[in-house]
Amino acid sequence: MRHAKGKPIVIYLVRHGQTVWNRADRRQGQRDSPLTLRGIDQARAVGNLLNDLVGQAPLPIISSPLGRAWQTAAIIAEMRGLETSDIIHDDRLAEVCYGQWEGLTVAQIRETHPEMWARRQADRWSIAPPGGESHAMLQQRAATWLTEQDKTRDIIVVGHGALNRVLVGLMADLDPEQTLALPEDQESIFRLSDGFYDIVSAGGETS
Repeated sequence: MRHAKGKPIVIYLVRHGQTVWNRADRRQGQRDSPLTLRGIDQARAVGNLLNDLVGQAPLPIISSPLGRAWQTAAIIAEMRGLETSDIIHDDRLAEVCYGQWEGLTVAQIRETHPEMWARRQADRWSIAPPGGESHAMLQQRAATWLTEQDKTRDIIVVGHGALNRVLVGLMADLDPEQTLALPEDQESIFRLSDGFYDIVSAGGETS
């Protein structure tokens, strides 16, 4: 995507900070748990990093509607001099749905759904948890959001681990294996532009 004058659009893609369920290794999906103190610190670190990258340019903040993403977006908004009412929410940016596995640890999933767990581990892209979404389904949802974005402005997006990987994969034209191998760091930013991406971490490190 490019600006009207030909300059590439930049999307600054952020994952929410650590949550209570992240710490306990529970699958969250479209259920929720609050940020931990570490998660709040991570959101602040990302907010500082964004300010270093773009200053106080009035970039819109678009967030998943889930509480952990909204909490992260609210911290970033405050650090950028914005009101929480300025945050735009879009249901299509919600995390992949884990269905019956939401709220369970990996050990519990293996115990209660051993065959389905094994099937999904063998094909994480196409196999959905019981009552949930596959990554392929998530990609379709994310693609509809991406095609509708304003092509005249850079944006900040606050999302989730799987959702963010799929967005990077779409914009950088990665195959499923490459997409699933992307990191899910909570203190870095994916910087996406014109079919390319890099990862910017606190301290200015890029990869």
